[in-house]
Amino acid sequence: MSHDAFDGSGGDGAVQYCTFKVDHLLIGIEVWRVQEVIRHQPMTYVPLAPREVRGLINLRGQIVTAIDVRLWLGLDRQDPGTPSMNAVIRLADEVVSLLVDEAGEVVEPSPETYEPVPST
Repeated sequence: MSHDAFDGSGGDGAVQYCTFKVDHLLIGIEVWRVQEVIRHQPMTYVPLAPREVRGLINLRGQIVTAIDVRLWLGLDRQDPGTPSMNAVIRLADEVVSLLVDEAGEVVEPSPETYEPVPST
C-alpha cells in the first residue's frame, strides 16, 4: 500500500494516528506508516551499534532493525522482565521496528487541538 493510495486522513483532511505508550508518554504515528504491531520478538544483538538499537528481528524472512524508543527519547530502559511490543514502521526506503510499551488506539485529532512546536 503506498502513501498515495492511503494517506491516513479522514474525509475532512484530519490525519489518523496509531497511538503507542512509551513510559509516561503517548506518541502517535501516522496510520499509513504503521505496517503492523506484533508482540515481543527474539532479537539478535548487533555489536558496536548505537545504544538505542536493541538488535535485529526476523519478520517473516525480512531482517528489521529494532529501535528502543525509550532509550532514543532519553528515558530509562524498561524493566527486564517486561516485554516490549514491536511497532513495525515503513520509512522511505526501509522498515524498522520501534519498541514500545503498549499499543493504543487509532485517533483522529482535529487540527484545532494541535499545539505549535516550541522554538527550542
